[in-house]
Amino acid sequence: MSKHNHSPFIRSNQMQQYVFDPGVNLRVGGKHRAGFTLVELLVVIAIIGVLVGLLLPAVQSAREAARRMSCSNNMKQIGLALHMHHDTLNRFPSQRDQAKAPVPVAEQSFYRWGPLGLLTPYLEQSAIYEAIDLKKPLYIFSLGPPPSVITHPDLAAEVATQVPTFLCPSDVNSRVSEEWGATNYHANNGTGQDGGVYEKCDGLFYIDSQKGFRDILDGSSNTAAFCETLVGSGLADSTRGVANLGAERVTASVWNAVAPTIEDSWCLDDASPVIFKRGEKWADGSVNDTGYHHFRGPNARENDCYSRYAAIKSGRSRHVGGVTVLFADGSVRFVTDSVDLKAWRLLGSIADREVIPEF
Repeated sequence: MSKHNHSPFIRSNQMQQYVFDPGVNLRVGGKHRAGFTLVELLVVIAIIGVLVGLLLPAVQSAREAARRMSCSNNMKQIGLALHMHHDTLNRFPSQRDQAKAPVPVAEQSFYRWGPLGLLTPYLEQSAIYEAIDLKKPLYIFSLGPPPSVITHPDLAAEVATQVPTFLCPSDVNSRVSEEWGATNYHANNGTGQDGGVYEKCDGLFYIDSQKGFRDILDGSSNTAAFCETLVGSGLADSTRGVANLGAERVTASVWNAVAPTIEDSWCLDDASPVIFKRGEKWADGSVNDTGYHHFRGPNARENDCYSRYAAIKSGRSRHVGGVTVLFADGSVRFVTDSVDLKAWRLLGSIADREVIPEF
């Protein structure tokens, strides 16, 4: 081949074929072209960047839609378990049983099983149910030293299990401590307009409630049973003022051990102590672990507050714009953050007998 030949093809003497030689420049319109210029390359890169920028939000949106669907399916499983529990015992479980607990009087305050624990016989979590005995108290008194209340030794490994049905895949936290499996799905303790007390609330669940469909005078399709809320981040104890400066302010719960009811005087005080353990124990009937209220709207900016005797706790989620709610009839709906507060509170009460506005 002539050394002056500018064709990008060279002839093979042995095979009598032409093969492409990338080292030879192309002649286009009488001029040599070496390939892409720097400007052209930058334009291509910019176009690719724009396409990726358009694609990523769509991918993220699709993934969140899948997570939200999974969350809704978890709620439906809990709803089915609620109805099976009612079909079997003619009532729903309580937030926790005390006087009605199936244990000797001396152990009643230690029984503590919450609604999710009491629903395990009716959930597709047979391994958990077969491993636990709901006739045993969740805690026992130990002489120590030092004397203390501890998790029942026969139950400790089981209640530490993470149950996928109890966790929303959109939440960034799935466990607060290694000793307990956490949950995002909490039972409706009513409007909290009575100061958030734990007994004789206007919701479907409270201590020794054992309500049935006969008690839901507002209609099961207009009464919330469960709502999702956030698992605590497990951060070190702090104060409300400090906690609200951080990203995990939404999981900070103001704590006042001796308060008989929830009052703004300490609940909204920046000097009040806070803890980050909400939703820590799916097995426990403590409201901080498995209960919520309709006092404030979904994803309220105000912190949750609780004591040994009362609580005000909001529904919360990592979904954009609202929370997933399970209703007493077994239906699951997404309720937006902008829901009318009156309508939200009416959904929290089982017997207010008022017409609920559109939500």
